[in-house]
Amino acid sequence: MEGCVMQRRSEIHENATVYHYQLIKKIQVQNESVISYGIIVSGLGIFQIIMYSYQGLFYWLASALAIYWLHWVIIKLTMIRVDEPEDRRWGWRYKTPWIGYLPIVMVEHQLFRKLHRHLLWIGLCAIALIYPWMGESAMISLISWHLWALAPRLIVLNKLRRSRKDGLIFLEDTSVNFYHR
Repeated sequence: MEGCVMQRRSEIHENATVYHYQLIKKIQVQNESVISYGIIVSGLGIFQIIMYSYQGLFYWLASALAIYWLHWVIIKLTMIRVDEPEDRRWGWRYKTPWIGYLPIVMVEHQLFRKLHRHLLWIGLCAIALIYPWMGESAMISLISWHLWALAPRLIVLNKLRRSRKDGLIFLEDTSVNFYHR
């Protein structure tokens, strides 16, 4: 047995790095939450159709694309300031509630928090800047989609607000795992 351990140690390069992560918290994504999340966005679409007819439907759909594009731009611009190539850890996700440009592997808690604070406030400011040129239906759609897209992420960050900032977050389809190194 000891010979096997010694052989294994000799196979590991002397400069190899071994990471150890400890799962601190697991936040389950309930099916009821996902269903409610879908009902909310559907309700917003129905509201737009009832109040503004086809124009409301057009703005509702166009606003979804515009908001996800805006989120992508804000994240990419924020990533420029990060020393390490963090943007390779991010990609497009399409499964509810993780829709949009999000981490596809573990990401630092502090970076995730910072990016979403930027997303929330810069997104609202960008929407406010175009207010004079947009109609009522477009503004309702933009603000609704912006808050809807960020809601699950902000809920997770709220649940992790007392956690250490040097932890790691990993988004799975049915849960969010929080690790310490």
